[in-house]
Amino acid sequence: MIDTADQLLREWPPGYGGVERVVHELASIWGGTVYSFDVQARSKHEHDALPVGYGRRVLPCSFSMGRMVIPLPSRGLWSMVWSRRPLHGHLPSPGVLLALLLARVVHPRRWVSAHWHSFLEPGPGLEGRMFVVYQSLVLRLLPWFSAVVTTSPVLAQELVRCGCRQQQVQVLPCCLSEEQECQALAIPARRMQQGDPLRLIFIGRLDSYKRLDWLLRSLAALKAPWQLAVLGDGPRRQAFEALSLSLFGPQAPVRFYGRVDEASKLAQLALADLLVLPSDRCNEAFGIVQLEAMAAGIPALAFQRHRSGMGWVAQLPALVWKQTPEALPAVLERLASDRALLSQLGTQSRERYQQLFARQIWMHRLHELLPHSAERKVSGR
Repeated sequence: MIDTADQLLREWPPGYGGVERVVHELASIWGGTVYSFDVQARSKHEHDALPVGYGRRVLPCSFSMGRMVIPLPSRGLWSMVWSRRPLHGHLPSPGVLLALLLARVVHPRRWVSAHWHSFLEPGPGLEGRMFVVYQSLVLRLLPWFSAVVTTSPVLAQELVRCGCRQQQVQVLPCCLSEEQECQALAIPARRMQQGDPLRLIFIGRLDSYKRLDWLLRSLAALKAPWQLAVLGDGPRRQAFEALSLSLFGPQAPVRFYGRVDEASKLAQLALADLLVLPSDRCNEAFGIVQLEAMAAGIPALAFQRHRSGMGWVAQLPALVWKQTPEALPAVLERLASDRALLSQLGTQSRERYQQLFARQIWMHRLHELLPHSAERKVSGR
C-alpha cells in the first residue's frame, strides 16, 4: 500500500456532500494534501466543519460555466502536477479530469487514479448536452489512468461495460467515520408495539432530485398512523413545506428540522423505524445516509435506478419489492402494519452493514487499493 496520496476534488472539503465525506475519510488515512477548486467559495465565509490533520489547498479556477470550471495557472496547481506522489481525483468534474490528465502527461509513470462517484443524468438544454459530451469523453479516457475506484458492484459493472478493463476497476464502498460507526452501532434495537405510528426519517439536501415530494405523496395514501422527521436544508425546503401543508394541513405529522449537528442527527435516528431515500437520478449513486441508518439498525428504502448503486446498498432478504416510486406507497403500508417484519428488517440492516460496510472491512479494502506495484511505478524502480 502507498502510505501517502494527494487528492483533488471540485468542492471545498469536508463539506456536507457525499464526495466531500469520502475525500475526508481517505485523507484521514492517506494524509497528503487535499486540493479543491472551492467552486461555491465557501472557504471564504464558512468555518471548517471538522478539525483535520492533513493539508488543504484551494486552487484558483475559472468562473463557473454551468457546473463546469477549469483550473487556472497557479503555484498550487504546479505543485500538485509536478509532484511524484500518487494523485487521486474525484469525478465527475471536467476541471478535475483536466488536472489529472495534466499530471499524467507530466509524469507518465506516476500513479494517477480516478474515483468515479456517479454517472451523470443529463437534463434538457445546452447544459445537458455538455454533460453528455463530457461523460462520453471521460469514459474514453478512464482506461488511461492507473486505476478507477467506484462505490458499488453496480457501478463497477457499468464502467466495465463502458470500456474500462476489469482489472482496472476497484470497488470501495463509502464508509462512516469511526466515531459515527461506534455511536450508531451502540443504538439499541427498537421496541415496537402494534399500533404505534411508523416513524420515518429523511436525511439529505432539500433539492429537486431528492424527491421528498414523492415520499410526502406516498405517505398521504397511508391508512396507518405515521410520523416523518426531515433533516436537511436546501433550495426546495419552502416548496416541500408548502406541499406538506397542502397535503396534511397545519397539524401534519411532518417536522422539518433543517440542518442539524451530528448529535441531533443521531438522536433522531435512535427514534426512527425507517429511512427513505427517494432520489430519482443516478446522481445519487450510493446514499451514505443509508449506512448511518443500517448501522443504527434501521432499514432503508431506495429506488433502483439505471447506473446507480443506491438501490443495492440496503437490499434485504426479508423485503423484496420493485424499488420504484410507484411501489413506495404499498411497501410503506406493509411496513406500517407489520411490526414484526419491520423489527426483522432492522436486525438484517445492521447485519448487512457489519458484513459489507463496517469500517474494518473498508480499511482492508483501502489497503488493497494502491498496491506495492504502484509504489514501484511512482518511484521509478
